[in-house]
Amino acid sequence: MFVETPLDIDLSQAPFFYQSQYNHAQKLIAVPFSELSELLESIETIKNIVIIYSVGRCGSTLLSKVFNKVNNVLSLSEPDVFSQIVGMRNPDGSNDSEIAELLKICLYLVSKPTSLEPQSHCVIKLRSFCIELGDLIYRVRPDAKVIFLYRNLEDVINSFLRAFVFIGSLLPTIEENIELYSRFFPLLKHYANDIDFTDSNAIDFYTIMWLSAMECYLKLYQKNMVSFAIRYEDLVKHQESIITSIFKYCGLPTAEVSNACSVFNKDAQKGSNLSQETTRNNKIDQPDILDIRQKVSKLLEKHPEIKTSDFIVPGILQFR
Repeated sequence: MFVETPLDIDLSQAPFFYQSQYNHAQKLIAVPFSELSELLESIETIKNIVIIYSVGRCGSTLLSKVFNKVNNVLSLSEPDVFSQIVGMRNPDGSNDSEIAELLKICLYLVSKPTSLEPQSHCVIKLRSFCIELGDLIYRVRPDAKVIFLYRNLEDVINSFLRAFVFIGSLLPTIEENIELYSRFFPLLKHYANDIDFTDSNAIDFYTIMWLSAMECYLKLYQKNMVSFAIRYEDLVKHQESIITSIFKYCGLPTAEVSNACSVFNKDAQKGSNLSQETTRNNKIDQPDILDIRQKVSKLLEKHPEIKTSDFIVPGILQFR
């Protein structure tokens, strides 16, 4: 299913691709899966692919905007087709071949150049749970550069609390459909008996979201499918140094770093329902930090490896 939007709407400039696509949709165009191969033959795609995985609420939209400041780079923030594919994948891997083929096609279509000017790189920032597709994306695009961005768990929770005030009301539905939601956050099923599904602040749920993404990164790292991780805390403190290392890793000109870093002075999510202005105005019952730490500690102590909120993953970027 394809979505037609006005020609003057550049989805690559939106904080969130899926939201802008929805807001500006004019037509839906259905194409049989069997005919996609013919469609691909007529498209010249961008050669270099960069995938951004993250734990969420850790500057991934900001990093996507950094890439968008570079000439000849197409940077897309959360094209939603990949989110849907996560839910289509069977937990036992029984349809992995079909999912891998679908991913290959979607990566090809999404990385189609959007301007007449030559574009050397396509950067795709995915939603946090899309890291669950990491092994299959590696299968179909082993040449892709992969970046994993993460942040201290306590800070992630506080950011989620400000941004998603409605999540607590969804917890009963999540509990009733634990098998479905475990496709997106696999540890939900394993920690179900330890999660407080009545907590309006959803602290346990946010912890499991973070923990699932972190664990998935570790599994991908052990298989040599990812090897480049960045802490949000380092990114904002050492902007030019980190971005320089990222550009070198991705094969982008370091002469563009200074201009690209200008986005750090702006709200990367401005114009969306997750903008700083919107989240500041959200009315929340802010839990005590000790309550957050107690809940977090209870869940992390059960994990075999990730025991602390400030856990340092292997493959983290070393910088001067």
